[in-house]
Amino acid sequence: MSDLWANLFRTWDLIKAPLRPHPDVVQVMKRELRTDDAEMVLFGVTPEFAKLGKSLVAVDANPNMIGALWIGDHADRKAVVGNWLDLPIPDKSVDAIVGDGCLSAVVSEAQRLRCLEEMARVLKPGGRAAIRLFARPKNTEPLHAIKADALAGRIKALAEIVLRTALSLPAAAPDYGLKMSAVLDGINEMFGDRTELMAAGGWQPGAFAFIDLYKGSDTICCWLNEDIHVAEASRYFDDVRLVASGDYPVAERCPVLVVSSPRK
Repeated sequence: MSDLWANLFRTWDLIKAPLRPHPDVVQVMKRELRTDDAEMVLFGVTPEFAKLGKSLVAVDANPNMIGALWIGDHADRKAVVGNWLDLPIPDKSVDAIVGDGCLSAVVSEAQRLRCLEEMARVLKPGGRAAIRLFARPKNTEPLHAIKADALAGRIKALAEIVLRTALSLPAAAPDYGLKMSAVLDGINEMFGDRTELMAAGGWQPGAFAFIDLYKGSDTICCWLNEDIHVAEASRYFDDVRLVASGDYPVAERCPVLVVSSPRK
């Protein structure tokens, strides 16, 4: 058994879009959050978002992630060890919240709802949050379709295989949680011998290091559809909408959830 988050930083540079923000996503966040003059909170230490805002506090539960990925504290931005379910941020104190996949990085419906509740608590009146989702398609994609695309050379990043696999495997309501070791099992079911996959995608053996971290991992991520995300967010916000996150592989499964007008 292992905690994926305690080790993910070791292979961070191997992870590409769609599991990390494409440059298009950064532009969407700037537009939706009007970041130039915003006092912001970042869920996690996503490097692509670390320079957004007039000021920014990044909150991550893992000191190793902060130590490895954070751009460094400055007068107008800092990273703190903290819990998204109990943010170390005062009520109604920030203009904007940004996050990448953070509603998949918690383990249950209860935790997702608590994250949303905390966002509503810390946002100023008129503030808004934008979170990129990893959303299960309405029609589940069979694993053999992913395999066919990969072996035909139509997949350019291993991260795409990971995300499409995770969004294809069964996950039970209401949590829609899935151990990341099960995602690795699904990938290994398709590609028991990686030689053919490496040839098709031009990957070297070392490129799989971030996927192999999933072996034996008890870390759970949540993979639900966008309608459920909208319904959950609507419990805490009156203004909830989905925005396209850009033009990159599997972007249609990675919409940005934009919320504002916290409910009283």
